[in-house]
Parts: sequence; C-alpha cells; structure tokens
Amino acid sequence: MMPQLQRLILHPLAGKIFLCVLASVYLVYLVAFVRFLSTSLSAPPQTIIEHPVNTNPDVAVKHWTAASMRDATDVDQQIGPAFDLTQGSNDTSQGKAAQQQGQPPRNGNLSYPLSTVGKVFFSNRAGQDLVCSGTAVVSSNQSVVDTAGHCLYWNGDWVQNLIFCPLYENGRTPFGCWAARDLEVPSDWLGAKPNDYHHDFGMAIVSPNSQGVLTDLVGGAGWANNQPVNQPYYAYGYPAAYPFDGQTRKSCEGSIGKSWQHGGGTVVSIPCNMTGGSSGGPWFIKISGNWYLNGHNDFTSIIQLGHMFSPYYDDTWYALYDKAQHT
Repeated sequence: MMPQLQRLILHPLAGKIFLCVLASVYLVYLVAFVRFLSTSLSAPPQTIIEHPVNTNPDVAVKHWTAASMRDATDVDQQIGPAFDLTQGSNDTSQGKAAQQQGQPPRNGNLSYPLSTVGKVFFSNRAGQDLVCSGTAVVSSNQSVVDTAGHCLYWNGDWVQNLIFCPLYENGRTPFGCWAARDLEVPSDWLGAKPNDYHHDFGMAIVSPNSQGVLTDLVGGAGWANNQPVNQPYYAYGYPAAYPFDGQTRKSCEGSIGKSWQHGGGTVVSIPCNMTGGSSGGPWFIKISGNWYLNGHNDFTSIIQLGHMFSPYYDDTWYALYDKAQHT
C-alpha cells in the first residue's frame, strides 16, 4: 500500500489531484469542527431541573403560624462542614461578565435593596419545619426568589410548604408571605457529591399573594455574574443558630472576597460570623453606585474559620435564573 501511495504522489498530475482532495477533506472537517465548537459555546451551560409545586398557595401559607415560624430549625444544622478547599486564583473570568440593574419597590419609602431580603420557611419530607434566607430578584415574571439549592432540594427530596417572607422581623412582615409554585436547581446539584457546594444554586418562583406580585411590592434586586472576586461584598441573612435567634436580619458588610477551588468549581469566601439559617441570604456588590446580587450565604469550613462561603455566580447561575424568570 505504502509504495503505491508514494508512486502516486511522485506523479505530478496525480500528486496535484491528491493534494486537492486532501485539502477538501481537511476543509470539511474544519468547518464541522467550527460548527461543533460554536454549538457547544452557545448551548446552555447547565440543564435546569424544575419541580412544580402542587400545594395550593393558601394552604402553604396557612401551614405557617407564628409558633411554627419561631420553632423552625435552621437547615444548615443538617449539613457537614466542607473540607475540599484549595486557594484559587481571583481571576475567575470563566464567562462573559454581565449585569442587570434592579427594580425598586412600587412604594419608594422602603429601603432598597434590603427590602428584597427575606426569610424562607419550608418543611422536609419528614415534616420538620426549617428555615433559610432569600432574595427577591428582578425578573420578567416579577416572582423569582434566589436562595441556596440545599434550601430547595436536600437528601434526595424536594422541600414542601415553601414560603418567602421579605422584611421579616420578630414574626412580622409588612406585606405578608409568598408561597412557591415552582422550585428549580441545576442538574449537577441533584447529583452533587457530599460536601460539594460549588453549584448550590436555587430559585423559587412564587405565586402572587393577597397584596400582589412579589417584586412590585418589595422590589427586585439587580444581579451580576462572572464578576471579579477581589472586591467588597455586603452579605445579609437571618442566622438562627447560636448566638443568633433568626428573628432579625444580620449582615457582614464590606468584606473582601477570596477565591477557592471546591468540588470541581469555584467558590468565594468572606470574613463573616453568620450561622445556620442565613443560607441563601444575598451577597451584594456595588458597581457604579448600583447594588447587584452576586452571591449568597452557603456553607462554612473548618479550613477557614470565621468565614462564609458562596458559590461563584457563573454561567450556570445565569442559566438557572433565566429559566426561573420565564417559568
């Protein structure tokens, strides 16, 4: 075979024909590769898992009395500390940076964007009442709440009776609470290995309550993703584990972020003493004088005591958000 091929190439006309055919084949493969690459880059970075809620919103809200809200346990007591952490580069340009300005509440008297921060109540399959924190986000449907994935799906089950109560304080909330009609998380959160929180994202889509749609009344926080890590963060939430009681909003303001590699992805840490119950509470950053959601309280680690960690808000976070705002 090889001697025949050599003779073919040595013949001037045959050689030219062979080279033309070879060039044509190469061009076909090159075009196919470019199309494949283009399709891969434009495809959604993550499959989103949707869980429609069958419970009537009024039933979910009525489940929560003042006593059950007060006695609900912080969900983070059921999560072990993360050990798989290595210092990462603060150059986290994994995708194109993007941002969207927020929507202040209809009533301009509320303190925006803190008016978007609230407490999340829900029950697990065993009937235990639990708490997290969350944020009303600007969205097409005016009904999206950003929180941690483990506040929506944990230990192989979706939660039940989830409600969001913005501006919660000592059992009171000025506009009532909104019940979830749909829960969504990235597919890799459902299949995440133990102590892997790098895509611990969650979105709850809520039904209108008796006063109206969510962000019309309390506003919707602006958002940003694929942002630099080395900048000040302003974290808020409702820590319920000692020394806190979960009845008032707490904060860690102006702390500089640090990047880590964890579970095959990037997470961010800031100095912060908030405890269980604050999970899902927002991390805001400031760009040109405007506030943007760019993280949330998620987990702690004995490797970096006195710090709170958030998943890095990347293209997967955006895919989840975009799905939620069109649900």
